[in-house]
Amino acid sequence: MKKALLYYFSGTGNTALCASFLKSHLEELGWQVDLYGYEAPFQNVPSPEGYDLLGFGYPIHAFNTPLAFLKFVKKYLPKGNQKYFIFKTSGEPFRFNDSSSHKLYRILKKKGYQFVMEKHYIMPYNIMFRYRDSLAKQMYLYLDALTKMEAIRLNQGEVDKPHYPWNHQFLSVLLRIEWIAPPVNSWITSVNRKKCINCDRCIKNCPNQALYRNKKGKIKIHATACSLCMRCTMNCPKDAFRFGFLNAWKVNGTYDFKKILADPTIPSYYVYPHVKGYFKHFRKYFQAQDQLLRQYRIAIPVVYPPESK
Repeated sequence: MKKALLYYFSGTGNTALCASFLKSHLEELGWQVDLYGYEAPFQNVPSPEGYDLLGFGYPIHAFNTPLAFLKFVKKYLPKGNQKYFIFKTSGEPFRFNDSSSHKLYRILKKKGYQFVMEKHYIMPYNIMFRYRDSLAKQMYLYLDALTKMEAIRLNQGEVDKPHYPWNHQFLSVLLRIEWIAPPVNSWITSVNRKKCINCDRCIKNCPNQALYRNKKGKIKIHATACSLCMRCTMNCPKDAFRFGFLNAWKVNGTYDFKKILADPTIPSYYVYPHVKGYFKHFRKYFQAQDQLLRQYRIAIPVVYPPESK
């Protein structure tokens, strides 16, 4: 039996869901799959020794791998020679996301690991604005189908060449200025004590253990620990966070995929050939994924209206 180990960083659950789907679909093909989610203080980080395949997953931050995850890979992953793949999530299909993994690729290459493929999946935003439930449903259904396709490709031993266009890399490097944003933003983040119910969910669930209560009982952030994953602001039951410079962009309340999937009144698509506005840029992405799914004989997960054909 082949064995795979997937390391992943997930702020609000999208990348964790992706890892879970990959695990499920690889197991359907006879693999043994273990998951390790990035959570400080990083106790019992599994060794890659004895595994045939490694996976590395993360949410794309400003067209880059989160700095916290890069530091984790540098520090806790020993040298090796196993094959590996990358899976990454973001809220938009723009091609500049393709080079977000270039820094991670270089770190892993230096450690001796062998790249086989990577895949970018789009999932609902946890920052800027909230996606409609119909779009969240569409993205969830495609995530399930596309991770099945990736599992098939990995099982068949397919290999892709890494492709990082220089102009995409250039933009990625420029936007690494975002890496200084967490400490700056943390200094001006506050919690509304009139709204806060002292559940401490934000403190308990922070993947970096960045939140704490000071001597006055106020919730504060260790500036150098925050990674802007948005878990605290999205999961706060009372929307009590004033999240610094990004407050106008915060999204409060998780996407309840179980409820969304079960609701027959919510359409299973939002993006289709006649959609207009910002989401017209998503049409080519879904059309390209449909072609890939057909190539691997996987059913298109959404039934579009007849007029869209």
